[in-house]
Amino acid sequence: MKKVMIIGAGGMLGISMVHELAGFDVVALEKEDLDITCYSKVRQQLLKHQPEYIINCAAYTAVDLAEREPEKAHKINGSAVGMLASLAKQINATIIHFSTDYVFDGKATEPYKPTDPVNPINVYGQSKLLGEILIKRSGAKHYIFRISWLYAPHGKNFFKWVLENDLEEMKVVDTQTGCPTSALDVASFVKHVIENDPKKHGTYHFSNEGSMTWYAFAKAIIKQAGLNNKITKTNKFSTLAKRPDYSTLDYSLIKKVFNYESPKACTALSNVFTQYKMLSS
Repeated sequence: MKKVMIIGAGGMLGISMVHELAGFDVVALEKEDLDITCYSKVRQQLLKHQPEYIINCAAYTAVDLAEREPEKAHKINGSAVGMLASLAKQINATIIHFSTDYVFDGKATEPYKPTDPVNPINVYGQSKLLGEILIKRSGAKHYIFRISWLYAPHGKNFFKWVLENDLEEMKVVDTQTGCPTSALDVASFVKHVIENDPKKHGTYHFSNEGSMTWYAFAKAIIKQAGLNNKITKTNKFSTLAKRPDYSTLDYSLIKKVFNYESPKACTALSNVFTQYKMLSS
């Protein structure tokens, strides 16, 4: 049985990961259990448990707040990730880390490949890119999976906001295009990677199959739930951090390298909504 350590196990992605990997020998560490920025505590945990795989779900994800807290964002998403990778190398573990479509500037007109030039336009994207760079420098065995527009039946995310807000009318931006991606499917894919590890380390893109705007995604959520909430398009959505207008990811390497077919966006949404109803009942 493979030994896996999940860091950030209490977050949106971490919860899905803990559930999906229940069949492994799992050490699940939440934010309260481990400060990822503390070298001595991270080292202590890694030496104690000696995991074969370290899955890092810990991250600073407040995109707008990062503009006011750049040092904190870079510490958690950047330097702490580099430290974790260096320690992973020391114990010969493979680190699985999640980055973001926000490492791109959104000026493309076709899906971004992992090899395309990066140019983040906000602090969050810059901090996540720093984490990528430091992992590569560490020399650790690693998989970096860039994921897009993550949502889940639990935690704080766009999917739950659409279903649970009490607004008479939701105004949703229609000028940004990306790939809504279920945390359930990310966790399922990671399980597949660990069980069938091809040892082809590097940077990959993972998302559900199909791109859309935030407005279209909101409409799909409402339709899935059988609701009649009023949703209107807007081209203006004031946020502190700039967002890329286009951040669709090319996930074709996932099929080729890992022999894995990412679920279609509609299937993913249906599965997440089913889980949401179960949690809400």
